[in-house]
Amino acid sequence: MRRILIAIAAMLIVASAAAQQTQQAALDRLRAAISDSCVTLECSYSMYVSQTRIEGEAEVVLQGKAFTMRGNGIEMYCDGTKVWTLDTSLKEVYVEDVGSADVNAFLDPESADVKFDPDGNPVSASCVMKDGLKVDIRILSMTKSKIKPEDAFRPQVNFGSDWIVTEL
Repeated sequence: MRRILIAIAAMLIVASAAAQQTQQAALDRLRAAISDSCVTLECSYSMYVSQTRIEGEAEVVLQGKAFTMRGNGIEMYCDGTKVWTLDTSLKEVYVEDVGSADVNAFLDPESADVKFDPDGNPVSASCVMKDGLKVDIRILSMTKSKIKPEDAFRPQVNFGSDWIVTEL
């Protein structure tokens, strides 16, 4: 599941790069939306692991360099400097610096295919991860809201002794 969420984050970055090449106006609108408000995307995804199709849904919240993602029991938070990946049912968290969470280590950018609606909004994307995993993402909705406080992009969990905390 963590790889799926990383793929979604990577595809949003690739969507920006693809828009820069094909639809500069779409990129400008997306960047403007993220810079002066909070953008929430509802996404569905599918992927094939050993010829088995796995499907799910995730919510992605973007604001400047910060984001959160939630889907299928996994939560990711990024405040622009650190990334936390939580599995609350197992009480496990991975913490890493943004620089070490480089999506280019996972994604083959040449494989990315991003589709836009007539208004220039991203509606779907597909990519192949470097380990061969194919991921298809469909953006179901995109809404803007007011700027959230910085702590909204950090986990609001006390990682006590019952949690396994791994610093990467």
